[in-house]
Amino acid sequence: MRRLSLFSAVAALVLAAPLVTPASAGQYNSAPTYQSATSNAFAKHGSASALSLNNNAVDQSNLSFGGKKWGFQSNSAPTSQHATSNAYARHGDASATSVNTNQIIQENVRVGGKKSPTFQSNSAPTSQSAVSTAVSIGGNANALSANANGVSQSNGRE
Repeated sequence: MRRLSLFSAVAALVLAAPLVTPASAGQYNSAPTYQSATSNAFAKHGSASALSLNNNAVDQSNLSFGGKKWGFQSNSAPTSQHATSNAYARHGDASATSVNTNQIIQENVRVGGKKSPTFQSNSAPTSQSAVSTAVSIGGNANALSANANGVSQSNGRE
């Protein structure tokens, strides 16, 4: 006859708990964002201007009402943005501008007392790159690069 100690039985239950946890136990948000901006400007006797700008706004929500069981709701918004600006002016005017803008709104909504499990998922991978170069020897050179991304995703059940 095989005997188990109380300690080993409790340890086995603790280790197995994540395996038997119901799928209805979760809401998950993740919003990794990787942004890089580089600006170079060189002027000898005159104007040079370089601007690199990265913007990111993430609004993720999970909402669930009613019932003892509700499904897993997940949001993820990985975003990678790169902006590079170079400007060179010898005697005047050179301007380079690189802009990345990203706005993500993801929402999962479940309202109601139904006990059937629900899986709702949103994902918005975005990769943007903007490169601007302006060179002016006597004057007036202008380069502009812009990226804009707007994502709105919604899963609803009432």
